[in-house]
Amino acid sequence: MSLKSIRNQINALRRKYAFPLAVLRLRHLSEEYCHDWHTALTNNKPLPEAHPFILKIAKEVLPLNTFMSLHHYLNRHRENKTTPEPRAIAVTLFPNHANSLLFTHLFAGELTPKPKPAPPFGIIPRQRPQRTRAIDPYTRAITRQLRETLRNPRKAGNPQPPLR
Repeated sequence: MSLKSIRNQINALRRKYAFPLAVLRLRHLSEEYCHDWHTALTNNKPLPEAHPFILKIAKEVLPLNTFMSLHHYLNRHRENKTTPEPRAIAVTLFPNHANSLLFTHLFAGELTPKPKPAPPFGIIPRQRPQRTRAIDPYTRAITRQLRETLRNPRKAGNPQPPLR
């Protein structure tokens, strides 16, 4: 294989996956923006501006011609004092793909969390022991009642002794 054929295959893959990668980048940006919006709304801080967010999408995702509808969408939420949704932002920017399976799959689950930055040199974080199982007080109470019933059936409210 020559370098030119490898370059052609790479370019073909870039063209093939350009739109799904753009939607993933948009999802990441819109979730971060909606989180900032919700935090500002709950703490009675000024809401983030729409224009820098739109410029960031144009730079990192795709230059689109539907940014004005996104601007109107964000202004409606600003007036109503509600939090916008990441999937609705994507549907506003890509209205022709609103019902596609791509949006359904890419907005279905959680994104993988960002890796935590490494601690400064010389500082070793303390390792916490992990719990092996969750303790449910309701199931513990049921098992305690069963034990009481098996030990002393008449005291537990059962007039007949258990069959053995």
